[in-house]
Amino acid sequence: MSQKEKDWVVKMQMVQLQSENPRLDDYYYQEYYRKLEKKQAEEERLGRRTRVESLKLVTPYIQKAEAYESVVRIKGSLGQVAVSTCFNPRRAIDAVPHGTQEQTGATSSQRLQILCRIEKMFLQLLEIEEGQQDVTSQPCDPEQQSNQAEKLFQALKTHEQNNLEEAEDGVLQVLSIRKGKALIARLLPFLPQDRAVSLLLTITRHLPFLIRRDVTDQALHLLFNPLSKCISHLTFHELLQGLQGLMQLPPGCSERPVPVVLQNQFGISLLYTLLSHGEQLVSLDSSFEEPNSDHTAWTDMVVLTAWEISQMPTACLAEPLTFPSNLLPLFCRHVDKQLVQQLEARMK
Repeated sequence: MSQKEKDWVVKMQMVQLQSENPRLDDYYYQEYYRKLEKKQAEEERLGRRTRVESLKLVTPYIQKAEAYESVVRIKGSLGQVAVSTCFNPRRAIDAVPHGTQEQTGATSSQRLQILCRIEKMFLQLLEIEEGQQDVTSQPCDPEQQSNQAEKLFQALKTHEQNNLEEAEDGVLQVLSIRKGKALIARLLPFLPQDRAVSLLLTITRHLPFLIRRDVTDQALHLLFNPLSKCISHLTFHELLQGLQGLMQLPPGCSERPVPVVLQNQFGISLLYTLLSHGEQLVSLDSSFEEPNSDHTAWTDMVVLTAWEISQMPTACLAEPLTFPSNLLPLFCRHVDKQLVQQLEARMK
């Protein structure tokens, strides 16, 4: 090939990368390059490297046509010839089977609906993130961002949300899919505390169910960091609600939830974080020295957790993502020495 022909081939390939909204159409490359520039700027600030212009993909600018006729009519031909370009591609083959529910199955149909919901919500989330990260545009209006986050939070619920159970069902459907977990993990930092607490309580109430649905994806850990930040701002009453929901036996289920949680890395990490924050709140509030219903409930849950850990074989106990330093001292104050020794042996 001559150099002119090579240049033409390269240009044709580059034209296909043309975008009026690269943050949305080419999100992964733009995000990668943003992190690369941030890292290089940090190294230059620390004097580890001299300033060097990074290579960045530059696409040729081509004016897009406002209107395009995708069908060519040739005189004397039978029928019409369809053509396509990188700006007006052919319609992709729809690989999704179209048929009655009896043919495709109700489960498959429901999953497709959930996936469509997640895709629509991800587009809304990208708009929120783009508004926060795009430094070239006007500063992001906090009220507008809050409204967008609230709209996305409401979209998590089902449309027929007549009660709490149905509203939670919409969230659980999203959390049952890997991309849905990533969506909620990225949405949590934008939500006000009361909305974030609502999602946290939904997760703790249905944690064993979510753990069983995550066996294939192994993606629940994506939620740990944003949920940890939410837990660090919980009131003691909200904390008790979270722990009670986690330890409550689900209707029609004979399996205790705490052993299921202890055998899962995300589950045990979330439980330890809740207990650690509860210990911090108790140590800072002198009113807990006097017996009351909240104090009794807190003590009962600490003792129950300690007992469940002591009954769990060491090999079955999951390794937590983080181990709070105040956890063993917490157990020492509420259980006897023999149980503490068993806990120390299992939690090493």
